[in-house]
Amino acid sequence: MTSLCSSAPLDPATLVRHVKPGPRYTSYPPATEFRPAFSSDDARGALAELGRSGGTVSLYCHIPFCRTLCWYCGCNVVVSRQRDRGAEYVSRLVTELAMLEDAIGTRLPLAELSLGGGSPNFLREADLERLIDAIRRHFSPTHDAELGIELDPRNTATEQIEAMARLGFSRVSVGVQDFNEATQAAINRFQSVEQTAAVLDAARVLGFATTNVDLVYGLPAQTEATIAATLDEVIAMAPSRVALFGYAHLPDRLPHQTLVERRHSVPGPELRARLLQTALERLDRAGYRRIGLDHFARPDDALARAADGDDLHRNFQGYVVRRADHLLAVGASGISDTGAAYWQNESRIDLWNELIDAGELPVARGLRLSADDLVRRDIIMELMCHGQVAFADIEARHRVDFEQDFAGELEELATGDFDELCAVDRNARRIDTTEAGRLLVRNVAMVFDTYLAARLLEASGRRFSSSL
Repeated sequence: MTSLCSSAPLDPATLVRHVKPGPRYTSYPPATEFRPAFSSDDARGALAELGRSGGTVSLYCHIPFCRTLCWYCGCNVVVSRQRDRGAEYVSRLVTELAMLEDAIGTRLPLAELSLGGGSPNFLREADLERLIDAIRRHFSPTHDAELGIELDPRNTATEQIEAMARLGFSRVSVGVQDFNEATQAAINRFQSVEQTAAVLDAARVLGFATTNVDLVYGLPAQTEATIAATLDEVIAMAPSRVALFGYAHLPDRLPHQTLVERRHSVPGPELRARLLQTALERLDRAGYRRIGLDHFARPDDALARAADGDDLHRNFQGYVVRRADHLLAVGASGISDTGAAYWQNESRIDLWNELIDAGELPVARGLRLSADDLVRRDIIMELMCHGQVAFADIEARHRVDFEQDFAGELEELATGDFDELCAVDRNARRIDTTEAGRLLVRNVAMVFDTYLAARLLEASGRRFSSSL
């Protein structure tokens, strides 16, 4: 499998010509298609099927608490400084874990655990230990299970990292977004280079094998010079991986995002393209390989190795090494994926609390996938992970005739609108994205999305972020 590697010089104007709103495709169908008609009983049925079929599980635990609100944030967070709320929340997570095992009917092997948020380091060490103990009671960790956690460097003490190491964590991700002081003021996130480096250094000393830094381009007050300076600081810290996300400015959905424009405007497509190109050049020069749409890894990192084979996967956490057959999630807003069904927990913590206390799986909405969904999901994930689709691979896995069943999509991709983004090779029977198409791979994936037209009509596409 061909991976998406370094970036050749690219005219930013090429990207600007093709920018459009669309889903991020961390799943297909996207979460916008989940419906409240999918109930806790439906989730129980999917979990029972999972218990009968077996397989390994990746578990995601959402810890929503943050001490302050970052104004750019699109995550499900609860702002609080009362750490006792973390203890109460963990008690309900323990209950939810027991309900999952009961619905599955067996203790499944656990290949991966990820704690995200919010800020999981909001939890006291005793509460984190209590959560890990419960996970080990209700699932069976494999001998090489990977435990990962997101940390806020502004509020992480060395003692916390030591506790995580004792509990078996080996992968850590820290948010940075940008070190430019004007940008930090615009997004209400003040974080120093020294705070960030201290967390990464402590994690490495304590044996964490994988370190990741999250950055965002397209924020107010960013310039090519400031994003280059931020990248230089991050590269000097030598993380295993870097995630570079385009800022999704959706104030209609997230009213607090209006605050980011109090002092500076949000960059338009032309500046976003130049910011992205500057970042790509810096990361390429430092030896990081581009993985998929927005991740970068050192060549010896597991994510880079996965990109060379069939183990690169994209889910609600971004690009990951595929370690398990299924993804289960606990906590407010967590999304589970059993292959045949998706469902999302209640996002409002008060509603999530009520359902847990009532002994109900806290399902808010979901979707059971059709046969057509499964084929299109495979095509879109091939594009998102590898930037290409081999017709024969899809045909072998789904018993379809690619050229016949997707004749309309192939015809659309062959039009002038996509000349700069991809090439359809009828002789080799494949679709290959160009360098620009790899950066705008969401545009190509949208062609295979049968739900998209109705969604874009709704609210004129304001539900989606820019593809650049």
